Amino acid sequence: MKALVLHQRGDLRVDDVPEPKAGPGQVLVRVRAVGVCGSDVHYYTHGRIGKQVVAQPMIQGHEGAGEIAALGKGVKGLCVGQRIAIEPANPCGHCEFCRTGRPNLCPTVQFCSTPPTDGLMCKFAVIGARQCIPIPDRMTFDEAAMLEPLQVGVHANNLARVRPDETVAVVGSGSIGLACMQVARVAGAGRLIVTDKHDYRLRLARKLGATDTINVDKQDPEEVVKELTNGRGADCVFECTNRGTGAPQAYGLAGIGGRVILVGIPEEDEIVLDAHEPRRKELTVQYVRRSRHAARQAIDLVMSKRVDVKSWVSHRVPLSRAKQVFDLAAEYKDDVLKAVILP
Repeated sequence: MKALVLHQRGDLRVDDVPEPKAGPGQVLVRVRAVGVCGSDVHYYTHGRIGKQVVAQPMIQGHEGAGEIAALGKGVKGLCVGQRIAIEPANPCGHCEFCRTGRPNLCPTVQFCSTPPTDGLMCKFAVIGARQCIPIPDRMTFDEAAMLEPLQVGVHANNLARVRPDETVAVVGSGSIGLACMQVARVAGAGRLIVTDKHDYRLRLARKLGATDTINVDKQDPEEVVKELTNGRGADCVFECTNRGTGAPQAYGLAGIGGRVILVGIPEEDEIVLDAHEPRRKELTVQYVRRSRHAARQAIDLVMSKRVDVKSWVSHRVPLSRAKQVFDLAAEYKDDVLKAVILP
């Protein structure tokens, strides 16, 4: 079968690979849609994220959806032909974190398209039965693939505890930033301020509910937020960029006693932060690791039309053109926001 394989930094190919078979407790999934995540692009352009290094060929993609093609021995509660979203994380189920309801922190988790685990940009993929998330018949495969980034936004908001009428700022308006913004709107945020460098992304943020947008290449975001909030700053700030400059901006936008939620994965291994501003403001800083028990919430938000994920999808291409959209995403060309690969 065909698969999109990252061999090393910058070397992305459509290869012929053996078709997998489901083992005990596993299912074989016919993959119908896979979103291109910023982390996929990060591995493509850098060959690593922190200490996670692409040391051998790896199938890309973890934002997936499809239908069950075969069941492995012992699998119950699922059936062939069932439409599912794919939970990319396969935690051990036995460690302290799994046992206490925090499987996203499992130190031995296997995660699709994270070295050395293969991803989903292929015709068929094998996953654990517990990684199958049944979806409603009315949900499209594109929407189901978007559940994974939406779950990150749901989890970030669950940690942030956004309250009604609060001012929320979102730094970066890719799909994760839009997810955080839209879920905060559902939670009752009063003012929603979104920053980015790309006007096309800010226009979409406006369409999806942002009350104010700031192009940081044209305006000073800290000054604008102060003007919008009568000098108070934001009650809660979600940092959702892939740049080391995102966290300092988030600290600057937060008001005294505010909360900063660091969701993005910076390309840099080290970032420089002012040691005094967050201390003087007594900011609460929360890091976010993927998502946790957020699938049901995400499905409900999409099916109730309180969150629109269809608008995130800017490109839909077959596997043969996948490298082209990876290059577009890496360089922010052709107004790309979320590309979906159709294996």
